[in-house]
Amino acid sequence: MTKMSEPCDICGGTAMHPFLDVSLIGTRVARIERCEGCGFRQVRPRLSATEIKTLYPSDYFDAGSIVGYVDYAREFQRRQREAYFVRRWLREIRTDGRLLDVGCALGFLLAGLKGAGWRLDGIDAASFAAYYARTRYGLRVTCATLEEARFQDQSFDVIIQKDLLEHVAHPRRHLVETSRVLRPGGWVWLVTPNGEANLRPLVAADRSTNKGERGLPVLDQGHLSFFNRRHLVKLFTECGFRCHRMRMVGIHRGLRALGRLPGQRRFVRMLTPRSQEASATPTPYRPETEVRGIHDRLAEQIDRDIATRYRAFRSWRPYYHYHRVMKRFDTLPAGLDVGYDFDCLLQKEP
Repeated sequence: MTKMSEPCDICGGTAMHPFLDVSLIGTRVARIERCEGCGFRQVRPRLSATEIKTLYPSDYFDAGSIVGYVDYAREFQRRQREAYFVRRWLREIRTDGRLLDVGCALGFLLAGLKGAGWRLDGIDAASFAAYYARTRYGLRVTCATLEEARFQDQSFDVIIQKDLLEHVAHPRRHLVETSRVLRPGGWVWLVTPNGEANLRPLVAADRSTNKGERGLPVLDQGHLSFFNRRHLVKLFTECGFRCHRMRMVGIHRGLRALGRLPGQRRFVRMLTPRSQEASATPTPYRPETEVRGIHDRLAEQIDRDIATRYRAFRSWRPYYHYHRVMKRFDTLPAGLDVGYDFDCLLQKEP
């Protein structure tokens, strides 16, 4: 057992057990520990803001690297489809306002919301992501964490946090800061992975690896915290939010990750001992000015990918609605804990 220098984000407990050693995005070795009191699992010691930024260099967005994304055209069209339905939801809330996308990545979703009559802001810890969103779409995007940005109190009417909460070092502090910059009655759309679906494939792979040749399971996405439904409900309530909707999405994918359907190994990549040695020292974080040339080349590469792999049918409005209907068959109430992601709609208490 190890003693925590800081309390658990969920229950405030002070004791953690080592749970699993992993490689974060194949670039640094880390340990996931489990809270003795509530079972919450998190990378400890916590990473600093600068250390988090080192996880997302330009290579993170390069389809040619071992950690890169591979289909930006599909991702672009997926976010455009999401934006179509977000615009409809925003019209139901009010005719205008200020919206913040925290962890906005390359700005695909925000780009789809331009012209909706709302003032749009974005934040991302990756310098390339902020650069791409600013130069390609003219978006107001800051390279920072939400805590570093220090927006004024009650600045926003809507905050979107998709696949973000699992990446922050202090989830409770982050949600408190989210509440601070949101007006009373404002809305948060938050999506975060099912921690059990994230971890179970890695635990299974770790246990099945030959002890003499053991490598490390890789957390490709760089997740730092792993939530279940109970953890999220407690966090949301204690940070000043009312949860209007919580559901599980990606049921088929979740069942595979949990080992209840074939295909669990698809979620696992092992880092060999030799690669592990090479990744033990993380690459120092470099300011955006030092990597501008890299940013330009990578941005042009992504532009070409979107242009050449774009599929017109995926931008067809009837396809949007068809896809939305089909997605409902891959959705269940959150209490079942079998999906890959939690999809939550929160409102700040007045």
